[in-house]
Amino acid sequence: MTNDLLKKFIAKLHSGPGIYMFKNKEGKDLYIGKALNLKSRAGSYLKTKDSRIQQIVQTAHSLKHQATVSDIEALILESQLIKNFRPPFNVVMRDDKQYFYVGFTKNDFPRVFLTHQPSKVKSEKLKVKSFIGPFTDGNTLKSTLRFLRRVFPYCTCKQLHNNFCLNYHIGKCGGICCLKETNPEFKVKSLKFKIEYKNNIKAISDILNGKKNTLLKELENEMKDRAHNGNFDKAIEIRAKIESVRRVFENARLIRTSKVLKNYRSGLQSLIKSRQPVIRIEGYDISNIQGAHATGSMVTFVNGQPDKNFYRRFKIHPNTTLQTYADRGNIEIENRGDTGMLREVIERRFKHIEWPFPDLVLIDGGKGQVNTVVKKLKEMEIKIPVIGISKDARHVGHQLIIPGRKNPLGLDKLLPSDKNLFLAIDSEAHRFAIGYYRKLHRKTALRPY
Repeated sequence: MTNDLLKKFIAKLHSGPGIYMFKNKEGKDLYIGKALNLKSRAGSYLKTKDSRIQQIVQTAHSLKHQATVSDIEALILESQLIKNFRPPFNVVMRDDKQYFYVGFTKNDFPRVFLTHQPSKVKSEKLKVKSFIGPFTDGNTLKSTLRFLRRVFPYCTCKQLHNNFCLNYHIGKCGGICCLKETNPEFKVKSLKFKIEYKNNIKAISDILNGKKNTLLKELENEMKDRAHNGNFDKAIEIRAKIESVRRVFENARLIRTSKVLKNYRSGLQSLIKSRQPVIRIEGYDISNIQGAHATGSMVTFVNGQPDKNFYRRFKIHPNTTLQTYADRGNIEIENRGDTGMLREVIERRFKHIEWPFPDLVLIDGGKGQVNTVVKKLKEMEIKIPVIGISKDARHVGHQLIIPGRKNPLGLDKLLPSDKNLFLAIDSEAHRFAIGYYRKLHRKTALRPY
């Protein structure tokens, strides 16, 4: 392949994460690599003085690529393709210091470890069940395991002990796995925990083997079964795991690809005093003109961008809503007002545990609306921060209503990226709500008398 031909292939690449594959005339892989920025990585092949890389380019006939949502997914996909197709240049360029493997032991509570030399580990007669690899990027692999351990805790203690370890107290270890059998806690909980622990190890193995979507589907089915059988606590726990797995990959993209998003995330995180990164935000608005055709809208922004796959519209029936609340013994007649309609929308939305939950809820409205949503979420035992955005005389958002804060916070006090994001979400929620209202109004206007 000449440099001119390589330039043509590079022009088709995007600037995000993914894998690239140099192929021969028959279309077989010669070399597979991953990149945080495909266009930049491929461009570096035009300037390299590394004789091995130059040989790859000269031997190749084409360059293909596959985009991924994050560097972590690129790492896992690259590992699977190298393992399955064993491209000649990947094999030749491999050495003991380059590739990583994740090992799993055969213990009652299996351990997870990294190694460069799986054959040497086996020769030492350790109780090793399996290895996953090769992985080319040790830093990304270690970050991935750190993220996954928060969702699926496992033990790293080198010896058994009588008291719960530090990792147990910070949520990275179940605790029972590293207690001595003489400990009373071990005898009471070990059998049940052993099953849960092995499920955690299986989940990590599935993800590293490129079976993330299969795992999520299994968890979603289990969540629905638990909810159907009335075990809502377990269903909520499983739903949290599903969301956390998704965030593992989203967080990696945020942290490593965009300084702007990193700033925006950090600003919001401190604003709502949350330990969890603000990745997903839902915005809500009620369109209620003279009490007719009242509608509610929900828009979703992920990583600062609208995700229309998770936009939702709610048709509100005031009479039905009022009767529903009356049947429950709720005699607050404000249900015909915006706050009551907003409460209905929030309740209907958060009954859908299969929809990903947000890290922040943004309400178009003032203190009354915010307090309504906070109260409703508390009743539903859902812990999600809520912020309201109130309008000035020109109906333009100008300050935030934050629970626990005595006075509203002016939007001009925020980082420009935060301010623009809040205004964009509020505007999109209003546009989406009013669009649905107009659609319903047109249907009524065209209806024959």
